Amino acid sequence: MATPIRMPQLGENVVEGTISRWLKAPGDRVAEYEPLLEVVSDKVDTEIPSPASGTLQQILVPAGETVAVGTVWPTWVRQARRFRQSSRPQRRPPGRRVGRAPPRRRRAPRDGAS
Repeated sequence: MATPIRMPQLGENVVEGTISRWLKAPGDRVAEYEPLLEVVSDKVDTEIPSPASGTLQQILVPAGETVAVGTVWPTWVRQARRFRQSSRPQRRPPGRRVGRAPPRRRRAPRDGAS
């Protein structure tokens, strides 16, 4: 599943920002909250973090472009697949008992003991 990247609200009166540079390239793996790009506005310079873990798919808004706050950039992070645990119980190997202690061995009586 792909996750869109949005231009965040950078300040109270900031309505747009300019992408100064991309910190990742298409095909790069990124972790959630890892910086993806730098954005410059008239009041704030900041790094924009990745909204999800995965692989950066493509960059269609190049550095130097100005975008409005809330704009969904046509750039996506494809999320890494997560393994789901099955609701079905796992099969046990044959001959193994689960949940029981192994049977105790009986000791042979010692010579002279009754």
